[in-house]
Amino acid sequence: MLCIATCIAAILVFLLFLQPRWHELRAAKDEYAATEKKLKDSPWPRDPERLQTLLNNYQRTLGGARQEGLKKLAEDSLKRAGSQFEDKINFEYGDAALFISKASQIEYKDQYDRMYSTLQNKRIYLDRYIFGMDETTAEPDKYKMLLKIWTADKLVSLALQHKLRICVDESIRTGSHNQFYAAKISVLPEKAYVLEEEDKEPYLLEFPVRITVRCAMADFLRFCAALQTEPNFLPMQQIEILTDVSRGGILVDDDNNLILNQLEITFVCSSFYQPSAGRLKPSRKSNLPILPRGA
Repeated sequence: MLCIATCIAAILVFLLFLQPRWHELRAAKDEYAATEKKLKDSPWPRDPERLQTLLNNYQRTLGGARQEGLKKLAEDSLKRAGSQFEDKINFEYGDAALFISKASQIEYKDQYDRMYSTLQNKRIYLDRYIFGMDETTAEPDKYKMLLKIWTADKLVSLALQHKLRICVDESIRTGSHNQFYAAKISVLPEKAYVLEEEDKEPYLLEFPVRITVRCAMADFLRFCAALQTEPNFLPMQQIEILTDVSRGGILVDDDNNLILNQLEITFVCSSFYQPSAGRLKPSRKSNLPILPRGA
């Protein structure tokens, strides 16, 4: 009986104590072997002192010591990107939080009509459907609609200041009696930038606008310079340049250099805005596509 009891006790000790520890030991050995292989295949040194030195160097690069680090550079870049309409928002709404919460359909309609009327006086006729911002739009966040209007208005204003002529689409008519050709101005879908897929709100919004113009290369280059000259920040994302030789688009100067005077250029420029600047509260899940991590 004593031998049987001893065997039962040994089996219980093995099942309850030794076997779990044995499994833990095997798992630890497998993890150690995998880590060892990963370290062996990695380019990093395995010397702790060298690793600490590298870590200190990267931390100085990131945080900055005597000069600005990458963190400060990233913060300044985001601030610069979102500063395009900061003064306008502060003047009209007081701060970014009020702008996000108080922007309304009525304000959007009023500012859209003002821009429409101003451009019409300059013989630039917007088509509400191409523009993608007619008053029946289902955009739930009204502040985004205002940012789209301001972006388009600012780009057109800069283009006209630098002698760029807005092209028309002869396949689309607009106006109360369809008596005008619609200008080639359109607002593209906004882009949302997030760091993690589970983020409820983007840290940055981009509002691209596409415009087609006719101009000389010299005027267009001056326009490009103005896009990122204080206080403007409307970087160009895409560009397509066409010229028609039959219409005298290509000329040659005294030094036999090409002179491009009759260009048709389609470009996309964007404004940016930081919703976090207004302490935007998490709401419904965004329908915008998630961009790659760190985009």
